[in-house]
Amino acid sequence: MSDPKLQQLIETLKKQGVESGEESSRKIVEEAKVEAEAILVRAKSEAGNIVEQAEREAQNRLRQLQSSMEIAASQFVTNLKRVLEENFLELPLKKDIQSSLSTTDFVKELMKTVVQEYALGRGQTDVLLLLSNEQQEKLKDFAVDLVRVQGQRAERGRQGVTLQSDGISFGFMISPADGSVRLDFTDDAFLALFLRYLTPRFRELFQNIKIGEISKK
Repeated sequence: MSDPKLQQLIETLKKQGVESGEESSRKIVEEAKVEAEAILVRAKSEAGNIVEQAEREAQNRLRQLQSSMEIAASQFVTNLKRVLEENFLELPLKKDIQSSLSTTDFVKELMKTVVQEYALGRGQTDVLLLLSNEQQEKLKDFAVDLVRVQGQRAERGRQGVTLQSDGISFGFMISPADGSVRLDFTDDAFLALFLRYLTPRFRELFQNIKIGEISKK
């Protein structure tokens, strides 16, 4: 049989070991709980920061997108106005002007008026006339006779006419022989003149178009 005292000592050691183990276990569990709570708090804080940063980035991107859309809408409206202006004002007007300046009788009347009212009213004896190659063939004799007759009426004797093309397609240019003053009656000159007055009125049709209204549609 074992010694009762030895047996008692063994039981005491077992009891102390169990109690010590239980205490250690409790401490480990408590420490684990504290650490878990700390980790959870940090995780919630980091998650909140991530969400806030994501929201800020989303708002920044939304503002950038809105700004880009407004710029794009502004460019669209500008381009649209330009296309409308070109197709409904410039091109039809230019076509009509070229059509009129392609008519020989119209050019004759215009040239006659210019020569009578201005070209020979400054004491010049010679005239430089720039016409398209096509109109030169049709108006050469007319131009020479016109200048000569107007010169005789102004009592300046015989007038000289020099005909050139110089890239003229429609209409004509006229100046003294020295080229000091040149009057432009080409299609480009008439177009620029008409657009100077018609364009502002045409653009008034679009003055109430708002960028914000377009971007919302």
